[in-house]
Amino acid sequence: MNLPPFEPRKARILVVEDTNMMRVMMLRHLSQAGYENVDSVEDGQQCLDYIAEKPVDLILLDIQMPVLNGYDTLKAIKADPKYKDIAVIMVTAVDNIESVAQCIADGAEDYMAKLFNPILLTAKIDTSLELRHLRMAVAANA
Repeated sequence: MNLPPFEPRKARILVVEDTNMMRVMMLRHLSQAGYENVDSVEDGQQCLDYIAEKPVDLILLDIQMPVLNGYDTLKAIKADPKYKDIAVIMVTAVDNIESVAQCIADGAEDYMAKLFNPILLTAKIDTSLELRHLRMAVAANA
């Protein structure tokens, strides 16, 4: 199998976070880490509207948000064949094993508690993007 070059810093990343300070902090970190295509929205419904209009490779998704929470947003993404291949990392203040297990069972690639360690977040993003890239390459050659 001949894979095209993988460039995680060129991936399209969407931050879904209702708290302005946290959203700004995540966007700043991603920019400083060299990610070139990053955008943000404030809730799950805005996330679903966004991905209906623009392609996204990875979503950093909060759980506790108004309008549509992260659990329901994740389920909607993974239930739709057009979006199910988008990598999702939950980044949230909800830090209990039941929540982690639920998110992974519902299709999240990974789970990270706020306040995040920037080095760990970058590693999780790169790993999730690489897994997505490999899955899509395998599916294309199947």
